[in-house]
Amino acid sequence: MSTNGKPEKKAVIFCTCSGSCPSMTKIDFWELSERVRLELGNHIEFLAMHPRLCEEDGERLMAHLLDNSVQFITPACLEKKQAKLLRDGYQKANVPMDADHWVPVNMSKEDTETVYSRIKAALTPSSEPEN
Repeated sequence: MSTNGKPEKKAVIFCTCSGSCPSMTKIDFWELSERVRLELGNHIEFLAMHPRLCEEDGERLMAHLLDNSVQFITPACLEKKQAKLLRDGYQKANVPMDADHWVPVNMSKEDTETVYSRIKAALTPSSEPEN
């Protein structure tokens, strides 16, 4: 944790909506996750991908992965939907779903490059060097 109580570590957890959501047809999840891993990997503790974080098995995964000492970037559906759909997973992990611990990234109706740019922005604030 930083001196202001905000986690210094970050992780990315993708929800792919089982690859069946019509709003995500322009996203190549394999290319996106590999690019995040290779180009932004020095900014994250780990990267995970799940077909549906909002389902029971996704919530179980979140209960194991989420930690108060890590800020989680969640590329998934619209932010408002994420707040509703991921809430139970955060509660089960006993991690607050606040700005210090959760940064939603909207992938709905976007392409791979746009989503990558949004993840990069979430991981590398303009005040941070990129190496």
